Amino acid sequence: MQDPLPDPDSFEHQEDMMENQKANQQPQSADIEGEGNHTADRRYREGVERSVKGGKIEEHAEEAASALDGPEGDELREAQEATRHGRPS
Repeated sequence: MQDPLPDPDSFEHQEDMMENQKANQQPQSADIEGEGNHTADRRYREGVERSVKGGKIEEHAEEAASALDGPEGDELREAQEATRHGRPS
């Protein structure tokens, strides 16, 4: 004979349900910052600012062009196309 189903209004049943909910909850990562990652955004903007102030924009552009013409060019173009369409590279 099977045990009867627990009474959903019983204290024990409610306590069990709460324990199950706690066990199934995933801990929130410290990296989650709500609407966008403000820390990553700030770091990106600071990096761009340092690059511009460093005055090596032309040098970096030439390096990028050389990389596209080099052996890794196909892989770089594939990554660029993937990110353009919202896919990870």
